[in-house]
Amino acid sequence: MKSLESEYGCQNTSRQLEINLNQTYTVIRNQADFDRLVTGACHPLIDFSAYDLIIGKKGLASGTSGITYTYQRDCATNRPTLRVTFGQSMTTEAPNLTYHALVPKLAAEEQVAVEVVVK
Repeated sequence: MKSLESEYGCQNTSRQLEINLNQTYTVIRNQADFDRLVTGACHPLIDFSAYDLIIGKKGLASGTSGITYTYQRDCATNRPTLRVTFGQSMTTEAPNLTYHALVPKLAAEEQVAVEVVVK
């Protein structure tokens, strides 16, 4: 699993990338959809022959100390799951943050589960 930061040099994507979602996620599988759905300071040409982009929004009750990601396939079902963990901080802001991951290209109709955890 990779990110727009690691692959394309984007910065602060949790606040700089914007997509019109509310507490949910989507899988973007091509550049045309990325160009249409995602806005922000960093807008690279993504290698969609190798990756799909999982992107979503999460509103938090307080600030965040960071976001970590885990991507794996369930041994029993072979279904991929992205686990997004937001670490909470003591700040009183209530941000609505964008999370994302570049994952290996999914099969045409393959679905991915996303679990969002706030700690």
